[in-house]
Amino acid sequence: MTGLLAGIAAVALPLVLLGSVFGQVRRPGVLVSAVRAQGVVPHALAGPAAVAAIAAEAAVGLVGAAALVLGLDGAMRAASGAAAVLLGLYAVYAAHVARTRRGVPCGCAGADTPMTGWVAGRAAALAVLALAGAVRGLPTDLSAYEASVAGTAGLGFAVILWTLPHAMIERRSAG
Repeated sequence: MTGLLAGIAAVALPLVLLGSVFGQVRRPGVLVSAVRAQGVVPHALAGPAAVAAIAAEAAVGLVGAAALVLGLDGAMRAASGAAAVLLGLYAVYAAHVARTRRGVPCGCAGADTPMTGWVAGRAAALAVLALAGAVRGLPTDLSAYEASVAGTAGLGFAVILWTLPHAMIERRSAG
């Protein structure tokens, strides 16, 4: 079972992290504005904090993707461990902001999704998945069938967790 979770993590984590970086590059400045609106980081440090977060996502996502493609267990464990720490920090930060500042934007992946408990939950779920990948490493003992299931499940997890916070927004009509 841990091999399946590690396989899912090996696929889902790089996809989510690199997808986030792509969204940030596509809509530069959204994260800086969101960090300022969240009111946790001093305004002067919002830009450097946003750049640091994006750089960390890019580094971890690229190392994870390369480790998956090249079959590098040590690099996958390191990337997964770093992702677990990064996403765990995101979960704590998002939970704090969601509790203390209603209606502020998340800035996640350059989107205008509001910061809610669903954002914190997504980060926490990804952190747990990353922890499984860090502990288990790349599963080399999977059959071709099991590897295809892990790959497909990894894609599914990435899509579900990517869209979860936005899908859980309740829009009210003005009428």
